[in-house]
Amino acid sequence: MNTRKEIEKATLVASVIIGVAGAALLGAWAQQRNRGEKKALLRSTIAFVSTRHDPAADPAVNPMRAWLAAEIYLIDGDGTNPRRLTENTYSDGFPALSPDGKRIVFDSNRQRTEKEPFNTSDLFVMNTDGTGQTPLVRGSSATWSPDGRKIAFHSSASGTGQPINSLPGAATSDSDIFVLNVDDFIKKRPRPQNLTNNPAAIDDDPDWSPGGQKIVFTSHAVTDNTDNHVTAEIYVINADGRGKPTRLTNNAEEERAPSWSPDGKRIVFCCRRGGPDFEICVMNADGTGQVQLTENTIGDLTPSWSPDGKTIVFHRRVGQRGQFQLILINADGTDEKQLTSPPGLNAFPNWGEVRG
Repeated sequence: MNTRKEIEKATLVASVIIGVAGAALLGAWAQQRNRGEKKALLRSTIAFVSTRHDPAADPAVNPMRAWLAAEIYLIDGDGTNPRRLTENTYSDGFPALSPDGKRIVFDSNRQRTEKEPFNTSDLFVMNTDGTGQTPLVRGSSATWSPDGRKIAFHSSASGTGQPINSLPGAATSDSDIFVLNVDDFIKKRPRPQNLTNNPAAIDDDPDWSPGGQKIVFTSHAVTDNTDNHVTAEIYVINADGRGKPTRLTNNAEEERAPSWSPDGKRIVFCCRRGGPDFEICVMNADGTGQVQLTENTIGDLTPSWSPDGKTIVFHRRVGQRGQFQLILINADGTDEKQLTSPPGLNAFPNWGEVRG
């Protein structure tokens, strides 16, 4: 009898162990599957500005029509599947994809008054299918925090500063770097936090580091020529605003539009090297190891990294009409190729991932 009970007891224990092990394995498989499905839902995507729906909107012929035709589009990372997100009679620009692939923050001049410059912009946020377009604050060139909760952007410190030139996304004469919690602002309207608060300089073009601790930006003296900022250098500041900015570049050339690599180790930016036109340059996150990737007599602008950090997209003028098109280049400067083609201009890319 004792032997039989011992056998039954051992059998029961073995069954429990097998059941628990099986459940654990099933749970681990389910978690792995969920992670795989979640990852599969995110697709390499470039947000950009285009006038392809209005090919006659040539900035060389009719700048105003080209301005008004600027809309936000998405395209897959391989250049396929273009889709239009905004459709109006205003100028929309500088889209930035949120890290979770659900939202886009962008510029628009749809809230400017008739007395304000045409490139006066406010920030808007929308879903990646173009729905839910919601106004935020006056400002331009926003970037998302890695958790997708906040944006950093440049804006007038006084709230009344005017753009220093007529270019899209131009900073104001008293521009500083600000941070805003998007959802909190929509619900409660708290004031954005001014990170730089620097009356002697014009701060713009922020980009949030992948680690979330730093924000890189460009700064130049308020006394600079409005079209050639010779004192413009790249700086990095703590995202919480504590401490002083650290300067990464130091020369007599203008730097512009810095962007972190996905691993946070490098920064790509526009540089006026060897001439008046911008080239694409890259450096380590501490400012060392600066390398020029492109070299031509045409401006290369607004670079952005691919999600895997292997490729960079930017825009330049191409063809006889000199319309902006998106260009791809490897992170080491090799294998340059054109991603988009006319009709229309295609510019101001931001590379990320979108669900679906």
